[in-house]
Amino acid sequence: MASPIVIGFRHTGIIVKNMKESQRFYEDFLGLVVMQDYADESKYINDVLGLSDGKVHMVKLKSIDGYIIELLEYINHPTDFTNLPFFNVGSCHIAFTVKNADQMYHRLKNAGIEIISEPLLSSDKTAKVFFCIDPNSIRVELVEIVKC
Repeated sequence: MASPIVIGFRHTGIIVKNMKESQRFYEDFLGLVVMQDYADESKYINDVLGLSDGKVHMVKLKSIDGYIIELLEYINHPTDFTNLPFFNVGSCHIAFTVKNADQMYHRLKNAGIEIISEPLLSSDKTAKVFFCIDPNSIRVELVEIVKC
């Protein structure tokens, strides 16, 4: 068998409308740690993204287990929210494992974060799960693994 082409997971990139608000959600509420915070308007970034005259502000945040979220704000290519249903092709969600779903639920709810449901036991009874919405309308799944 040939060796695998993909050797690991790198990161998830999220296009944001407001970097400060987005960074606050992932850093202050979810506890991720900022690894990098920089702007790039180089020929490289324009070529690799297929842009012309692009300037991108990027913040990379990492969870305890190494999961990386890259927030990208296109400074001179403004964007707006899309209103697509969750089940629409191309819609995505990201998931994080948490120690205690109930505590996280109350923390986010008390902070005014939009919540889809309270923590519920999964059908296979292996996890307690709920979703919230980040500042960019991305669904964030928070999962507590239940010990059987």
